[in-house]
Amino acid sequence: MALLPKCGRAGSVGCIASVPHNLPLQLTSFIGREHEIGQVKLALSNSRLVTLTGPGGVGKTRLALEVATQLLDDYADGIWLVELADLADPRLVAQAIGGVFGLREEGGRSMAERLQDYLGARELLLVLDNCEHLLVGCAPLASALLRTCPGVGILATSREALNIPGETGRLVPSLSAPDAEAHRPMNTAELAKYDAVRLFVERATSIQPAFELTTANASAVAQVCRRLDGIPLAIELAAARVKVLSVHDIAERLDDVFRLLTRGGRDLVPRHQTLRSLIDWSYELLSDSERALLRRLSVFAGGWTLKSAEAVCATQDEIRAASVLDLLSQLVDKSLVVVEHDASATRYHLLETLRQYGAEKLRTAAEEAASRDRHLVYFLALAEAADPALYGAELGSWLDRLEMEIGNLRAALQWSRRDPSRYDAGLRISGSLWRFWYIKGIYREAIDRVAVLLAHAEAQEPTEPRAMALAAAGPAAYCLGDYTAARSFMEEALAIRRRLGDRPLIATTLSNLAIVVGSEGDRFAARALDEEA
Repeated sequence: MALLPKCGRAGSVGCIASVPHNLPLQLTSFIGREHEIGQVKLALSNSRLVTLTGPGGVGKTRLALEVATQLLDDYADGIWLVELADLADPRLVAQAIGGVFGLREEGGRSMAERLQDYLGARELLLVLDNCEHLLVGCAPLASALLRTCPGVGILATSREALNIPGETGRLVPSLSAPDAEAHRPMNTAELAKYDAVRLFVERATSIQPAFELTTANASAVAQVCRRLDGIPLAIELAAARVKVLSVHDIAERLDDVFRLLTRGGRDLVPRHQTLRSLIDWSYELLSDSERALLRRLSVFAGGWTLKSAEAVCATQDEIRAASVLDLLSQLVDKSLVVVEHDASATRYHLLETLRQYGAEKLRTAAEEAASRDRHLVYFLALAEAADPALYGAELGSWLDRLEMEIGNLRAALQWSRRDPSRYDAGLRISGSLWRFWYIKGIYREAIDRVAVLLAHAEAQEPTEPRAMALAAAGPAAYCLGDYTAARSFMEEALAIRRRLGDRPLIATTLSNLAIVVGSEGDRFAARALDEEA
């Protein structure tokens, strides 16, 4: 049987292919990914099976099609796309591939056998798109084709590797986006260097021709691209909103991203028309234990370690501490958790869209309070362990560790404000972090976070946790030049500690108060405080 006729070459080049293929003509430009394209092409030159993995919406399919377009002349018998997204039965993968070539079962031979016969002497590339829900069908068939068809290469896209011999995996990263830690606002020329920004601007312009990146909207565009983690589909869905919202309005609504990012193009597969349906697709493929872990991981802010995941996510029901590593590894394999390695530690994090989704599922499962309470207990223990260490030889390493966990410490403090039963924990965290805040120069935030807790009527008891928080706010106010507030904080802390009779803490508070009083010009009072200390 003859191969399909030649058709228009896909991609932005717009030329006619010299070999037959069935690649679709792309109607929008391909932005960025030069490095990834080179990596995938190199991998295909060294391996006959390359699997592109990554979270939903990251652009695996589009990258695969762009690579395939550029390699058309490298395969004498063409490049053939097999779309598997709508296939529900793994046993029908062979039929889906055979259908591309017009093959039918005959003579008592299975479609897998017919494929091996048909492709055995041909030189072509199969692009198997969306394999993640059909792995039990895709993996053995791909393995058989690689063994019996020496001229066949396979470029697969999946949220999880096929995990068969000879496979080369390539994780598709998000598009480059402005860093949240940038120390200054970037101008439009600098922002336009980021692929995520270029994608947002181009798609927004296609919908609203008058749209352009300007000084007025640059920071909002940067925020949108950063908060959406550079995920192409999410950025395109956000750009579609410029028809009815300003970029500033879009940025302000990103805390409810699933209501915002809907109304994708009608030509998209259903799960790509809203961000929620895209993530639902991945979530439904998980086991019950994997779903439970993903939900509970959403309480972390700024990432976590294996140790913290075991402490916060393990319970006596669905997840035990000993199983967290395996479950976490499975979520990494399924492109739902991002792993980061550096010299000091291995950390993990969720993309923001997945974190919001997990948090929503956590609330629905009535697990939020218990999970956040475990998170609060863990990071309270971390803060209290850091407190004495910030005075010794381990100061540098503890400062680095606290800075790495600052998002989680803030989240714990935020949660502690939700109920009077948690106020003491929040006050203790605040008090334990005072030296960290002082060394890092985080004065205003320290005062603001402490003040909210101190103001609660249920937190007025003269306890040591309250004294700790007051003693933390005092140095922060002093460093901001507000000596009146600093003296007020320190005097109340001193009164509580006198009442409790803790002589070392009384001495410390007297000494700090002496510094404040001396700075106000009252040298005699300052000397008296120092002498008493």
